[in-house]
Amino acid sequence: MTIIAAGEARLPQRRSGRAQDRAMQLAALFRGLTGDPASFSDPAFRRSLEARTPSSIKALAVDLACYARFCAGQGDPGLPADEARIAAYVGYCEERRLKPATLSRRLSSLAAAHRLLGMPGPTGAAMVRDAVRAVQRRAGARQRQAGPLRLGKAIGREAARGFTLTALLGACRPDIVGLRDAALLSLGYDAGLRVSELVRVEVEWIAPRQDGSAILGLPGEEGRIWLSPDTMRRVAAWREAAGIDAGPLFRRVAVTRTRARPARGALAIGDLAYHARVDRDRMAARPARAASVTYKIGEKALTPAAVRLIIKRVARAAADQGLVDLAGAALADAIAGLSAHSLRVGLTQDLFAHGEDAGAVAQALRWTSPATALRHGRKFAPAPDAAARMLAPLRK
Repeated sequence: MTIIAAGEARLPQRRSGRAQDRAMQLAALFRGLTGDPASFSDPAFRRSLEARTPSSIKALAVDLACYARFCAGQGDPGLPADEARIAAYVGYCEERRLKPATLSRRLSSLAAAHRLLGMPGPTGAAMVRDAVRAVQRRAGARQRQAGPLRLGKAIGREAARGFTLTALLGACRPDIVGLRDAALLSLGYDAGLRVSELVRVEVEWIAPRQDGSAILGLPGEEGRIWLSPDTMRRVAAWREAAGIDAGPLFRRVAVTRTRARPARGALAIGDLAYHARVDRDRMAARPARAASVTYKIGEKALTPAAVRLIIKRVARAAADQGLVDLAGAALADAIAGLSAHSLRVGLTQDLFAHGEDAGAVAQALRWTSPATALRHGRKFAPAPDAAARMLAPLRK
């Protein structure tokens, strides 16, 4: 086995398009939607976006591009918009079969666009709310959420079922790729990070403690995130194997496998097929070659898409090894439900199962509100038990 550390060799390049400058795209969208090409100069507009994360800027650009397509050909600026236009846009999104959650994000982005213009947004108007409710009613079933990856040990009143963090950690391979995957899964669960935050974690952000745990500090975020001793052992094993001393913690690993080859004597002309081309170099004697594996460690961080693929790949390995009690259609559905969001949802549900209230969970995982946290772990929330604790001794 050979390990080539970052900087010593270039990894094979992925086929991908050129990364788009989302801030520049947003400035162009605002100029087109407001009909004011002189406004929104790129430097000034970039400064107004500094408080937003890269993923938020990307979402805003994608959503406004959708709205711009709706406004194209209508002859008047799309921003600022009145409630009638926004209600019509809701119908446009439904025609294109956007999910209710995607529609909600589109409207949130429009509200943010109006705030950037210094204007009140019409997305909360009664006409718009009614249009959204009609779409949700016609959609019928609630949108499927990311399948949770709970710890897998008994927490609270209900044990975890299906895929769990414990099962996935047990399925990680013993090679350097498996060490990275185990560290990624373990830290992602402990910290409850969004995938955009998880892939940005750098070695310098982690401060070890004497008891074996550590504190993770995210730049620009208040508070510190606790990492368990188990996670730190996995992180240390990955860093030592990959030779990572600084920079991005979770990186791409390129694997090159060479098959074993027996020795062979030199070939004569008579050994060749009658139509074969004579190549003296290929006809020369060939020594034996042992099987080998070479791991090349990248310099750049993993992408969110790579994290999703890692989770699904390790989940399939857990199923193949019999670490989960799933089969057939149930197994296929469970794997399809896993995403890069699953670790964050799993920790949320485990915290609720442990008895934490929605406010504490939202604060710990930096959910936008307690209502958002409840949406991912409502069935584990302790609120129903509050009545039980009070009334049990009184209404026997």
